[in-house]
Amino acid sequence: MNETKLFEQLDKITKLLAAKVIEGKNLKEQVRLLSTVGLQPSEIAEITGKSANLISVTKTSLKKN
Repeated sequence: MNETKLFEQLDKITKLLAAKVIEGKNLKEQVRLLSTVGLQPSEIAEITGKSANLISVTKTSLKKN
């Protein structure tokens, strides 16, 4: 398996694990959890099925609280 293929597989596994961790949680908690492990809004959006803009707004509102 070449390096590119390996990174693609790791990316898929990461997304599956992240989806399992946030299962059943509300959006704010999902964003909080995924942000704490270093995921960017675009990555969180892909996992949650929400827009990157909504994730950014939610992340900003978490900082204010």
